[in-house]
Amino acid sequence: MATASNLAVLVVDDDPSVGATMSRLIQAAGYEPVYVNSALAALSRLETGSSQIVAVLTDLHMDGMDGLGLAQRISQQYPSMPVVLCSGDSGPSVDSLERQVGVTAVLSKPVRLQRLIDLLSVLAKR
Repeated sequence: MATASNLAVLVVDDDPSVGATMSRLIQAAGYEPVYVNSALAALSRLETGSSQIVAVLTDLHMDGMDGLGLAQRISQQYPSMPVVLCSGDSGPSVDSLERQVGVTAVLSKPVRLQRLIDLLSVLAKR
């Protein structure tokens, strides 16, 4: 079985400072972060090779294609790839996101390291 240290998480956020923060959390969780700044860049990265990527962690609100649109595209092209939406929003509309096509889980910002570790350990075993 692969260990977390040789597995990657694709981090998608159009804000480079948030992308850097999320990448540090991914690394602290024991995974290799692969950062891209748009949904289109994420799809391109998955096309070039996704064998070590165990999950996509994407911001909900981004310019161009948003995180939900990205999750839906990934579910069509890579049905076994888990997609985790990250959002600073709260309320019923965010809670309902987990029921949307392509969305595996939703993390509230600020993301807590232990919650991320727990989630990624489950997703990496899929």
